Amino acid sequence: MRKEGECLELLRRADLPSETLQELLADRGVRKFHAVRRALAAHPKTPRGEALTLVRTLFWRDLAELSADARVHPAVRRAADQDLLRRLPEMAVAEKVDLARAAGPGTLLYLRLDPDPRVLASVLDNRFTTEPDVIQATVQARATPESLERIAGHPRWGSRPAVRSALLRHPELAPAVALSLLTRASLDDLRGVRDSERASPLVRACAERVLAERQIED
Repeated sequence: MRKEGECLELLRRADLPSETLQELLADRGVRKFHAVRRALAAHPKTPRGEALTLVRTLFWRDLAELSADARVHPAVRRAADQDLLRRLPEMAVAEKVDLARAAGPGTLLYLRLDPDPRVLASVLDNRFTTEPDVIQATVQARATPESLERIAGHPRWGSRPAVRSALLRHPELAPAVALSLLTRASLDDLRGVRDSERASPLVRACAERVLAERQIED
């Protein structure tokens, strides 16, 4: 039986001969190594059916790696995402935090809506997160003041005009955070917040005051 390290070295080769790959797939001893199973599932020459079967035997961290690897076949990435979503309800918060930092776009679609601010913080740092993801996390009704504050204070997302606009219109946004954002808002955004039915009365009043001050300065 081949050793784990030898198998992983072979599976790093995109030009791995089909005969060698079939030998690895058929070797039950080799398939006991979870790192080898992950590498087999990710290999471009692994038959699709075999790869999908292997996905179901992996740990969630392995699934996160497959989900985020653009070199892996889309069908295998989708299977990894589906298995991760199936496991999400049973995962501890700490595991979700780690997953949100490493997962691919398919899993992020769900993690961006997680109500726990710690999970959201990891989503914000994920390299696959986009501005629409952050806006979707911002506008959801169950977003908490702490989650909104994390978005507002994030160095990558807090300064985005579209994100700032969505934050200011959320009724759960803390007044202190809102005041900080209003000082950087455009005139059009200030008018929009002032007239928004969704923003809190206090934030609307503050927007009106900042707008009036800006108009006097002009």
